[in-house]
Amino acid sequence: MRTLDLSSSCCVRLKDRCPRPNGFLNLLLTKAFLLVLLFGTVWSITGQECLPGGNLFGIVILFICSVLGGKLLGLIHLPTLPPFPPLLGMLLAGLLLRNVPYVGAAVFISPHWSAALRNVALSVILTRAGLGLDPSALRRLKAVCVRVAVGPCVLEACVVAVVSHFLLGLPWIWGFILG
Repeated sequence: MRTLDLSSSCCVRLKDRCPRPNGFLNLLLTKAFLLVLLFGTVWSITGQECLPGGNLFGIVILFICSVLGGKLLGLIHLPTLPPFPPLLGMLLAGLLLRNVPYVGAAVFISPHWSAALRNVALSVILTRAGLGLDPSALRRLKAVCVRVAVGPCVLEACVVAVVSHFLLGLPWIWGFILG
Protein backbone atom coordinates (compact mmCIF):
# COMPACT_ATOMS: atom_id res chain seq x y z
CA MET A 1 0.00 0.00 0.00
CA ARG A 2 1.30 3.44 -0.93
CA THR A 3 1.35 6.23 1.68
CA LEU A 4 1.08 9.92 0.95
CA ASP A 5 4.28 11.78 1.67
CA LEU A 6 3.51 15.47 2.25
CA SER A 7 7.15 16.48 2.24
CA SER A 8 7.42 15.66 -1.45
CA SER A 9 4.16 17.24 -2.54
CA CYS A 10 4.04 20.16 -4.96
CA CYS A 11 2.81 22.69 -2.41
CA VAL A 12 5.62 22.12 0.04
CA ARG A 13 8.26 22.37 -2.67
CA LEU A 14 6.67 25.54 -4.05
CA LYS A 15 6.62 27.02 -0.56
CA ASP A 16 10.32 26.32 -0.16
CA ARG A 17 11.09 27.93 -3.50
CA CYS A 18 8.89 31.01 -2.95
CA PRO A 19 9.65 32.41 0.49
CA ARG A 20 7.33 34.91 2.09
CA PRO A 21 8.33 38.50 1.44
CA ASN A 22 9.47 40.32 4.53
CA GLY A 23 10.90 43.72 5.19
CA PHE A 24 9.56 47.24 4.85
CA LEU A 25 10.05 47.56 1.08
CA ASN A 26 8.21 44.32 0.36
CA LEU A 27 5.37 45.35 2.64
CA LEU A 28 5.16 48.74 0.96
CA LEU A 29 5.16 47.22 -2.53
CA THR A 30 2.50 44.68 -1.57
CA LYS A 31 0.20 47.33 -0.12
CA ALA A 32 0.73 49.64 -3.10
CA PHE A 33 -0.08 46.82 -5.52
CA LEU A 34 -3.23 45.92 -3.56
CA LEU A 35 -4.27 49.59 -3.51
CA VAL A 36 -3.87 49.85 -7.30
CA LEU A 37 -5.91 46.66 -7.76
CA LEU A 38 -8.63 47.93 -5.43
CA PHE A 39 -8.77 51.29 -7.19
CA GLY A 40 -8.98 49.59 -10.59
CA THR A 41 -11.80 47.38 -9.41
CA VAL A 42 -13.77 50.26 -7.92
CA TRP A 43 -13.16 52.41 -11.00
CA SER A 44 -14.41 49.65 -13.29
CA ILE A 45 -17.61 49.40 -11.25
CA THR A 46 -18.38 53.05 -10.42
CA GLY A 47 -16.74 55.00 -13.25
CA GLN A 48 -16.33 58.70 -12.55
CA GLU A 49 -17.47 58.52 -8.92
CA CYS A 50 -14.06 57.39 -7.67
CA LEU A 51 -12.07 60.01 -9.57
CA PRO A 52 -11.28 63.45 -8.04
CA GLY A 53 -14.50 65.41 -7.76
CA GLY A 54 -16.62 62.30 -7.28
CA ASN A 55 -18.42 61.24 -4.13
CA LEU A 56 -16.37 58.10 -3.51
CA PHE A 57 -13.11 60.00 -3.91
CA GLY A 58 -14.27 62.55 -1.34
CA ILE A 59 -15.33 59.82 1.07
CA VAL A 60 -11.99 58.03 0.74
CA ILE A 61 -10.05 61.27 1.31
CA LEU A 62 -12.26 62.07 4.30
CA PHE A 63 -11.68 58.57 5.72
CA ILE A 64 -7.91 58.74 5.27
CA CYS A 65 -7.67 62.22 6.79
CA SER A 66 -9.88 61.27 9.72
CA VAL A 67 -7.82 58.17 10.51
CA LEU A 68 -4.60 60.20 10.29
CA GLY A 69 -6.12 62.96 12.44
CA GLY A 70 -7.16 60.40 15.05
CA LYS A 71 -3.69 58.83 15.08
CA LEU A 72 -1.94 62.23 15.31
CA LEU A 73 -4.15 63.47 18.13
CA GLY A 74 -3.70 60.16 19.93
CA LEU A 75 0.06 60.76 19.92
CA ILE A 76 -0.25 64.07 21.78
CA HIS A 77 0.28 63.61 25.52
CA LEU A 78 0.12 66.64 27.78
CA PRO A 79 1.50 66.12 31.29
CA THR A 80 -1.51 67.53 33.15
CA LEU A 81 -4.28 66.06 30.97
CA PRO A 82 -5.34 62.53 30.09
CA PRO A 83 -4.57 61.50 26.50
CA PHE A 84 -6.89 62.84 23.83
CA PRO A 85 -9.31 60.31 22.33
CA PRO A 86 -8.67 59.55 18.65
CA LEU A 87 -12.33 60.26 17.91
CA LEU A 88 -11.67 63.94 18.64
CA GLY A 89 -8.93 63.96 16.00
CA MET A 90 -11.32 62.38 13.52
CA LEU A 91 -13.92 65.05 14.18
CA LEU A 92 -11.34 67.83 13.84
CA ALA A 93 -10.12 66.40 10.53
CA GLY A 94 -13.67 66.39 9.18
CA LEU A 95 -14.19 69.94 10.42
CA LEU A 96 -11.01 71.11 8.71
CA LEU A 97 -11.81 69.34 5.44
CA ARG A 98 -15.24 70.93 5.33
CA ASN A 99 -14.19 74.49 6.24
CA VAL A 100 -10.81 75.03 4.57
CA PRO A 101 -11.71 76.85 1.31
CA TYR A 102 -9.61 75.08 -1.34
CA VAL A 103 -9.71 71.66 0.27
CA GLY A 104 -13.47 71.81 0.71
CA ALA A 105 -13.88 72.51 -3.01
CA ALA A 106 -11.57 69.66 -4.05
CA VAL A 107 -13.07 67.04 -1.72
CA PHE A 108 -16.70 67.11 -2.82
CA ILE A 109 -19.43 64.96 -1.32
CA SER A 110 -22.99 65.57 -2.51
CA PRO A 111 -25.49 66.77 0.11
CA HIS A 112 -27.52 63.53 -0.16
CA TRP A 113 -24.45 61.37 0.53
CA SER A 114 -23.28 63.79 3.22
CA ALA A 115 -26.59 63.59 5.10
CA ALA A 116 -26.52 59.80 5.04
CA LEU A 117 -22.89 59.75 6.20
CA ARG A 118 -23.65 62.14 9.06
CA ASN A 119 -26.42 59.83 10.31
CA VAL A 120 -24.10 56.84 10.15
CA ALA A 121 -21.31 58.83 11.83
CA LEU A 122 -23.61 59.81 14.70
CA SER A 123 -24.40 56.14 15.29
CA VAL A 124 -20.71 55.24 15.21
CA ILE A 125 -19.77 58.05 17.59
CA LEU A 126 -22.47 57.15 20.11
CA THR A 127 -21.60 53.46 19.90
CA ARG A 128 -17.88 54.09 20.41
CA ALA A 129 -18.62 56.42 23.32
CA GLY A 130 -20.89 53.83 24.91
CA LEU A 131 -18.34 51.05 24.48
CA GLY A 132 -15.73 53.24 26.15
CA LEU A 133 -17.67 53.44 29.40
CA ASP A 134 -16.52 51.52 32.45
CA PRO A 135 -19.40 49.37 33.79
CA SER A 136 -17.97 49.09 37.30
CA ALA A 137 -17.62 52.88 37.54
CA LEU A 138 -21.21 53.29 36.35
CA ARG A 139 -22.42 50.90 39.06
CA ARG A 140 -20.50 52.80 41.74
CA LEU A 141 -21.77 56.19 40.54
CA LYS A 142 -25.32 55.25 39.57
CA ALA A 143 -26.91 58.05 41.64
CA VAL A 144 -24.69 60.65 39.99
CA CYS A 145 -25.45 59.20 36.55
CA VAL A 146 -29.18 59.44 37.15
CA ARG A 147 -28.88 63.04 38.37
CA VAL A 148 -26.73 64.03 35.39
CA ALA A 149 -29.14 62.34 32.95
CA VAL A 150 -32.46 63.48 34.45
CA GLY A 151 -31.58 66.91 35.83
CA PRO A 152 -30.82 68.74 32.58
CA CYS A 153 -33.86 67.21 30.86
CA VAL A 154 -36.24 68.34 33.60
CA LEU A 155 -34.66 71.81 33.73
CA GLU A 156 -34.93 72.18 29.94
CA ALA A 157 -38.57 71.10 29.95
CA CYS A 158 -39.37 73.64 32.69
CA VAL A 159 -37.59 76.48 30.87
CA VAL A 160 -39.38 75.69 27.60
CA ALA A 161 -42.73 75.50 29.43
CA VAL A 162 -42.18 78.90 31.11
CA VAL A 163 -40.97 80.58 27.90
CA SER A 164 -43.78 79.11 25.80
CA HIS A 165 -46.40 80.11 28.40
CA PHE A 166 -45.27 83.74 28.70
CA LEU A 167 -44.05 84.42 25.16
CA LEU A 168 -46.46 82.33 23.11
CA GLY A 169 -49.44 82.34 25.49
CA LEU A 170 -49.70 78.53 25.52
CA PRO A 171 -51.36 76.73 28.44
CA TRP A 172 -48.98 75.25 30.99
CA ILE A 173 -49.71 71.67 30.00
CA TRP A 174 -48.92 72.43 26.34
CA GLY A 175 -45.74 74.17 27.41
CA PHE A 176 -44.60 71.08 29.31
CA ILE A 177 -45.54 68.86 26.37
CA LEU A 178 -43.50 71.12 24.12
CA GLY A 179 -40.60 71.00 26.56
